[in-house]
Amino acid sequence: MVKRVLSALFLLALTAACFVLCKETAVIYVTAVSFICIHEMTNALKKLDFNPIIYLPCLFSLCTSAVIYFKLSMLWLAVLMVVIYVADFVICMKSEKHNSKDALITLCMCLYPVLPILSIVYVCCLPAPLWTCIFVTGFLSAVSCDTFAFFGGKAFGKHKLAPSVSPNKTIEGSISGMVVTIGLAFAAWYLFRQYMPVELWKYVLTVGVCTITSQIGDLSASFIKRSAGIKDFGNLIPGHGGMLDRIDSIIFSVPTAFILIQLLANN
Repeated sequence: MVKRVLSALFLLALTAACFVLCKETAVIYVTAVSFICIHEMTNALKKLDFNPIIYLPCLFSLCTSAVIYFKLSMLWLAVLMVVIYVADFVICMKSEKHNSKDALITLCMCLYPVLPILSIVYVCCLPAPLWTCIFVTGFLSAVSCDTFAFFGGKAFGKHKLAPSVSPNKTIEGSISGMVVTIGLAFAAWYLFRQYMPVELWKYVLTVGVCTITSQIGDLSASFIKRSAGIKDFGNLIPGHGGMLDRIDSIIFSVPTAFILIQLLANN
């Protein structure tokens, strides 16, 4: 338990330092995280008899981060996608180690986990305090919901939420996490309302939806792990597993916060 808490505090401090220091360190940090998650996902998919071309999602991640950071034309992103698609199928057709399933699963890795992670790069490049509000809202919505869902499940849990995917999660725990997190959203808005780009009800709605998508992100990762017959995606973080085990809900909730805050701020 001590190891789990210490490693969580270290990861939180490292993340905070990279995001607070400057935009460049945040972009580099998130891109590096995407590389780690690609490696972890590749290892999991190999358990399912897939053999993804690991360097193509890495190339997609690196180049997309560059396009976002340097504010290049989206035409370059379209060019990158064509290059990735063509290279993917040509390599698989020419190689004896890969087949058509590997070609398709390689492209799927660009969509998950890479694309949701890269959405955080986009958020980092927004002007302050907008990016801070979006990132912190998505990040804390996921962390808070997960934490209070755990304690709520321990205290009140009776009905399984998704027994075939994550047997320990309960409906009561899920609702507890959502209710407490939404309650905290009210307090957060009043404490920091001068920095909030949306009205109270819009912010609370955003947090509420984030609690739902964060749990879907958690269950999605659990579904892949259970299918692959593994407990964790890796062992990078002592007491927690791999990087993807820690951010599986965050990479769903941060894009959700971005989309909703942007939409609701303009309406």
